Amino acid sequence: MTSKEDMLEVLNNRRLIYWFFSRVCEREIKDDFLKQLVSMDNPLLKMSFSLDLGDEEIREGLEDMKKYIEEALKRDLKEVELELAVDYANIFLGVKHAREKKGAPHPSESVYKTGLLMQEPYDEVLQAYWDAGVDVVKDFKEPADHVAIELQFMSYLCRKASESLQKGDKESLIKFLKAQKDFLEKHILQWIPRLAKDILESADTDFYKGFGKVLGRYVQYDKEIVDMLLEDAATL
Repeated sequence: MTSKEDMLEVLNNRRLIYWFFSRVCEREIKDDFLKQLVSMDNPLLKMSFSLDLGDEEIREGLEDMKKYIEEALKRDLKEVELELAVDYANIFLGVKHAREKKGAPHPSESVYKTGLLMQEPYDEVLQAYWDAGVDVVKDFKEPADHVAIELQFMSYLCRKASESLQKGDKESLIKFLKAQKDFLEKHILQWIPRLAKDILESADTDFYKGFGKVLGRYVQYDKEIVDMLLEDAATL
């Protein structure tokens, strides 16, 4: 049986990991986020221990990302920002797919499952958000089944589970852990590993190549973590 403190640490680490994944997918890396990545407050450094799961692909991906950031310290940050923005556009805005018919057409669940925007998966994830008491942020112009929103939702569920555990609310803890398991199985794992493969294959920078490796492997591994957390929660 895992202690309450260990469970809290796992939940908070997962919250940070999913937040980071979401932020990388949401928009270009620039300004404050780029400065954070090249500073001592680099979230990659904080995540490295949490992601050291003995998986070679995750380890390689993290090393690729960290190596890119270390090299960026020796360069003009504006140049780095432009390089990453071009790669982001190629990967997440469909530029490379439109030009070369390779890479991600659009990073949303509906497109990966049906080839079209805002189909049945879109309605399903909206219902999952509503069931958890979440409204999609209106400022983000992409559909609700965009990869960044789905990953942010997982971060939110981790936070709610952590809060429930801290309050000693076993019923709510199990509810939010089951919501994570359900969302992983029905949505995240149904398409994000394929997106991660497209990211890896279409990226030009080591940062995004590494990100593709880490994202694809982590979401598969996380299913096991959630199952273990549910087992531990039942014995509290």
